[in-house]
Amino acid sequence: MNGFGDSPMEIAACQAMLDGRAFLQAFTYSASWQMGTNTALGANGTVEIAVQINADADFLIQEMDFTSTTAAGTFLATADYLLTLTLSGSGRQLMNQSQMIANIAGSYQANQVPRRMTMPVLVLANSTITCNLVNRTAVAANRADFSMHGFKVYYTQGRDGTVGDRTQIFHVL
Repeated sequence: MNGFGDSPMEIAACQAMLDGRAFLQAFTYSASWQMGTNTALGANGTVEIAVQINADADFLIQEMDFTSTTAAGTFLATADYLLTLTLSGSGRQLMNQSQMIANIAGSYQANQVPRRMTMPVLVLANSTITCNLVNRTAVAANRADFSMHGFKVYYTQGRDGTVGDRTQIFHVL
């Protein structure tokens, strides 16, 4: 699974769009930890940010990336940060324990590419992704950005008159 659109979920979404039962739109959700705000990630600090998924569409996460600066314009090459992602509603974590940020999200800055998901994650409309970031260093982050790239799924009426929904397209509740 290395190419775009080769997972069963991406194929199902693309087929639904071709059938007119969904419209897919590229989208990015992100969390930002910024100095001088209530999301500031201090030295040896832990901050949790809830990312609200809009009520207008489900979201399929395909890849993630992360960048951090220690001062304005000074990128942190390798961040010693831990990340835990949890989906609201089910309380389901996307990993069994906190992960080093480089293991879960690549970075354009650190000569990596964004981390492509081995299996995309479907996040239901009007839900929340909780991003818990732990700074294991003695240096506060000026700004840290975690981005989830993918696409929104807008369900529409197909050519056969049926309205697409996640149970038909993705076989989930």
